[in-house]
Amino acid sequence: MKKVANYLFIFTLAILFAVCPLKSASAQVGGYIGVWGGYTISPDASSGDYYDDWDYYNRFDLDIQEAWVLGVKVGYTPPQLKYFSFEFEYSYLNPDIKRSVLDRYGPDYVAVEGDVKLNNFMFNAIAKYPQGRFHPYIGAGLGFSYSDMSATATQRISGVTSSASVGKDYTSFAWQLLTGVEIDIINNLSVDIGYRYFATEIEFENATEIEFKNDTKIDFTTSMITLGLKFLF
Repeated sequence: MKKVANYLFIFTLAILFAVCPLKSASAQVGGYIGVWGGYTISPDASSGDYYDDWDYYNRFDLDIQEAWVLGVKVGYTPPQLKYFSFEFEYSYLNPDIKRSVLDRYGPDYVAVEGDVKLNNFMFNAIAKYPQGRFHPYIGAGLGFSYSDMSATATQRISGVTSSASVGKDYTSFAWQLLTGVEIDIINNLSVDIGYRYFATEIEFENATEIEFKNDTKIDFTTSMITLGLKFLF
C-alpha cells in the first residue's frame, strides 16, 4: 500500500501541474540548475554466470528493496542547439538488502543481508522539443557510481553457523536512459516528470571465513519514477 500511495502522489502532482492555468515560460536556453526526487521500481541485483573454485555453477540474486532517490543537476542548453541540453548530475539512494540465500545444500546455506549506499555522478545528453509549454524529452547518461556496502554474510555448514562482514566500497561504470516531459510553470521555472533506467555494479568484500565466491561483482539495475524542478538563469 505504501508503494501505491507513493506512485499516486507523484502522478497527482503531475496532473495538477498539467491542468493548472500557469504562465508560459520563455524559451528554454542558457544555463540551469535542478533538483529532483524519485522512487525505484523493481530493482534487481544479481551476479553474472561463472564457475567458482570447485568448478561448479553459481549465481547470486540479492533481494534488494525499493528506495527513494534524491538528485541535483546543473546544465546548459546552447542557443544555437536549443533542441539539446547537456548536464552534470549527482544522485543518491540507499536501498536495503533483505536476507538473501545465495547458496543452499540440504540444511547448509550461505546468506547475506545489509544495505548499500550509491553515490552516482553522471553526464547526461538530452534531446527535447523546445517550443510551447510542454517539452517532451529523451536522453542518456554515462558516468560512475561509488557504492558503500554494509553487509554481513552468514553460513551454516554441518550444523556450525558463522558470519563475517562482506561490505565493501567500490567504484564502477554507470549508465542510464531517461525520458519524460518538462512543463513550464512561470518564467525560468519548470517541473520535470520523468522515467529513467539506471545500471551499475556493486561488489562484496572477500571473506575467508565464508565459503563462497563473495568477491563477485553484482549487476545493479532499476527503473525510477522521478519528479523535479528546473530553474533557468
